[in-house]
Amino acid sequence: MFDSKSDKLLIQAEEEDAAGGEQHPRCEHGPTVLFYRQSQLPRQGYYACSAHRDSKLCNFHLPADQWNGQGPGTEPEEREYPSLPGNGSNPALSDPTLSLTALSQDKVNAQYFFDEAALNFLAEQCRVLGVTKVVCMGAPRLHFHLRHKLQSFLLDLDERFAGYLGPGEFCLYNMCNNHFFYNRRPFEKFLDCSNSEHLLIVTDPPFGCRTELISHTLRSLRRLHNRINQLPSTPLSIFWIYPYYSANHIKQEMPEMDMCDYRINYTNHLRYTNVGRQSRFCGSPVRMFTNVPLRLLRLPLEEGYKYCQDCDCYTAKENLHCSRCGTCPSVNGQTYRHCDHCDTCVKPNYVHCPSCRRCTQREGHTCSFYQSKQHCWLCGEKGHIESNCSKFRNSKLKRTKDKGCLICGKHNHRERRCNHRRKYFRELHFMGETSIQCL
Repeated sequence: MFDSKSDKLLIQAEEEDAAGGEQHPRCEHGPTVLFYRQSQLPRQGYYACSAHRDSKLCNFHLPADQWNGQGPGTEPEEREYPSLPGNGSNPALSDPTLSLTALSQDKVNAQYFFDEAALNFLAEQCRVLGVTKVVCMGAPRLHFHLRHKLQSFLLDLDERFAGYLGPGEFCLYNMCNNHFFYNRRPFEKFLDCSNSEHLLIVTDPPFGCRTELISHTLRSLRRLHNRINQLPSTPLSIFWIYPYYSANHIKQEMPEMDMCDYRINYTNHLRYTNVGRQSRFCGSPVRMFTNVPLRLLRLPLEEGYKYCQDCDCYTAKENLHCSRCGTCPSVNGQTYRHCDHCDTCVKPNYVHCPSCRRCTQREGHTCSFYQSKQHCWLCGEKGHIESNCSKFRNSKLKRTKDKGCLICGKHNHRERRCNHRRKYFRELHFMGETSIQCL
């Protein structure tokens, strides 16, 4: 597949087109995804498997210009739910994830199971929020932890769980394209809620999944829930478990999602835990992203969290509130510090580079390369810093020396927070994105 940094990704829509045909061809894992480069038209790309990024696992490959709505890649028949002895019949069923061999394909179905603390944390948030139903999407251990406390339904790509759960609790499912391999009517029945019931989706995708695909699936499930319950466009509570370094990707797809500071640990991953010699020095990088207001969540004080009165939410003890930024800025478990030159909080090991007008890593820093990855604080575009901004040079604002703020010349702030900014720039905010125009 194309490199994710340069690819454009067209998502398979849930609905069929007006003629009733499929919009994308299908492989054995459901609807495929159309890949094409930024410099190409969609018809110059190709269709490939949504679940498997490795062609050795699924070698479906069809040039886009060869797809006409029929022919190769037609939809497979819906599978029958396996008739296995005793599935779903044991009310005292133990957790099979404690004995099953975890799947280990990192790019599609790697299984990393929550530890006991994470399970208790997620269950406690359900109690605090008054959740009565949970859809566990790719989170089997959580399902078995919750199923005796409240109603839970497991959507997972591991068919082995059909040997332990009946169709009222499990459906074989591809979260990358919202594809149900079994009859989905039992799941739709689960989504049918009374006025007193509150539904939550908890998803723990493989970290190699594209955020575009997962967000598309979450929006599709929300539409399905609203249609079944005859609701208008109503938000559906979501817990998305993912590394903190993917925050910008998630925010770009779903601007309503905020990151909770709680660190999710796994029992069978050396790096995503706070125990063992190979664990990260700041603990697991895995967090919970949610559209639930953070002030409603309760992080356990005994595990190293505190309540920040200024932010009105719980955060890590190491995450000190910055009155200048007006937030608790740390995302990785370190205590950030405010840099007066950058006018923002940065990692404690970063040093300020006058050439880049940013704090950067001490080693391996090349100014030209680093600046090509930055967003300009003047025009907002990526690829340059403020002193190299063509829009700035062509605007009415004429400043040639890089001393302090380029707009007003003062040293106690940078261009992002300058009181004179509105004289020269107009900012438009829509759906979590900002466009900047020079006046």
